[in-house]
Amino acid sequence: MPVNETVILVTESRTLAMGMSALLLSIPPIHHVAVAPDATAFYDAIKEDKPLLILIDTAMFEHRLPEILHRARQLSPQSLYILLSDDTTETRELADHAGITVIMKGTDPRRLARILETLLSEHVADHPPASNSAAAFISS
Repeated sequence: MPVNETVILVTESRTLAMGMSALLLSIPPIHHVAVAPDATAFYDAIKEDKPLLILIDTAMFEHRLPEILHRARQLSPQSLYILLSDDTTETRELADHAGITVIMKGTDPRRLARILETLLSEHVADHPPASNSAAAFISS
């Protein structure tokens, strides 16, 4: 299956969307960032793009996050999922329970870029499209 070079960034924050989009577009093989400001736009973007990477601002969904992740994974199981969080308790629970990568908001941009490059290269090179089982917790 060819690698899609699209990222879906799920956030209501214009500032986060602008900053993360600029950072993401500097990381190969990413060539497009679609920003989804709500769950409906997110699901539509997944169906259309089948993205390489999905970044979700956990502040958007609070108690609905497990439901949102479950549906997203059904729509795009080959995508790499990363959650952006500002709550360390939530972050640890999500990393342990959901088996996905969680990055703390406020992580230094250079460090964040290195982390994303590493995760993307490992995902593309070592994981079959349907595999997404690595868990991680990354803080600033």
